[in-house]
Amino acid sequence: MQPKTDDARLVVLDSAIQAFARKGYAGTSISDILATTGLSKPTLYYYFESKAGLFRAILDFAFDEPYHRMVQAAQAGRSIEEKLTAVAAVLFEFCATHQHLTRLALASSFAADEEIPPDSINPAKRRRNFEFVLNLIREGQENRELDSRQDPTQMAHAIFGSISHQIRMHLLSPSDPLDWERARRVVSLFLNGARQSA
Repeated sequence: MQPKTDDARLVVLDSAIQAFARKGYAGTSISDILATTGLSKPTLYYYFESKAGLFRAILDFAFDEPYHRMVQAAQAGRSIEEKLTAVAAVLFEFCATHQHLTRLALASSFAADEEIPPDSINPAKRRRNFEFVLNLIREGQENRELDSRQDPTQMAHAIFGSISHQIRMHLLSPSDPLDWERARRVVSLFLNGARQSA
């Protein structure tokens, strides 16, 4: 199989994700990858240069695809609540449909240096995804939908952290679906708080 298009490349990445998810980076051999993806060794090296190159491409996809989905989703919203709900919903949907990839990305984020290849996680891409949410918070402050006295970075950590925690808990113990309603509840709690009003 020769990945000549973006779609074919995604098929290869998806197959490789399953191999890495089963055995981890160190436990997955080139032979495992070739058997799972159907690639020949020369084709693998041509497109990805190495096992490490393939692993980096997988983690790049884990950051790039959610970013593109967040950008597109936020454009459809008018208020900050609509935008943040749309962002949470697409992140939930991505996790629900890419559970192996999400687990692999989370595990790689906390892996010891010797467990994964050097420079596997691109800090600029990780920062870009967070900064997108941060910019939405700043936009909400400028529009007076959010309290301008609050630190926008801390607010972005709060909502991004809430979304990420929901994803981690779903991966550990799926119960309620990661859907639009769950996204709406998470954002509503962030915006309105849990304190009883007087």
